[in-house]
Amino acid sequence: MMSGRLQSLVGGVIFAIALLLSMFIPTSGSGVARTASDHEGSAVSAVGMYYGAIALSRVDGAVGWSYDYRSKAAAGKAALRECKQSSTVPWSCRKIVWVRNGCVALAVRWNDNGTIGSYAWGVASNKASAYRKALNKCGYGCQRRAWTCTTR
Repeated sequence: MMSGRLQSLVGGVIFAIALLLSMFIPTSGSGVARTASDHEGSAVSAVGMYYGAIALSRVDGAVGWSYDYRSKAAAGKAALRECKQSSTVPWSCRKIVWVRNGCVALAVRWNDNGTIGSYAWGVASNKASAYRKALNKCGYGCQRRAWTCTTR
């Protein structure tokens, strides 16, 4: 039988390994990180799940973002709430992207009338890479608009 001190040490090592593994789970091809349900039953699913999201109004360009929520749904609701609070037309806000344990950035192309003509997002492990992906997907004339990162 292990002593209490050794048992605590082993438990801490197992937790640290599970946390490190959670950072290397690949993302899906759609550019959105996989959900916790993709890994149900694994040790990783219970450790270190942090979600963030971005919401956007294409009418006036208002954005809302969230980070470090314990579920995708809660992160999306928080981002949508922020967008609605900062928009002159709150009904136009839509949740557009979410991320788990990483960063997401949004790039937009503005129309001459002040509305959003197009947008794209990028998901990566850091803000700079996420913005680079978003700008590359969005194309010519796009500008950085918003980003969020979880603390992992």
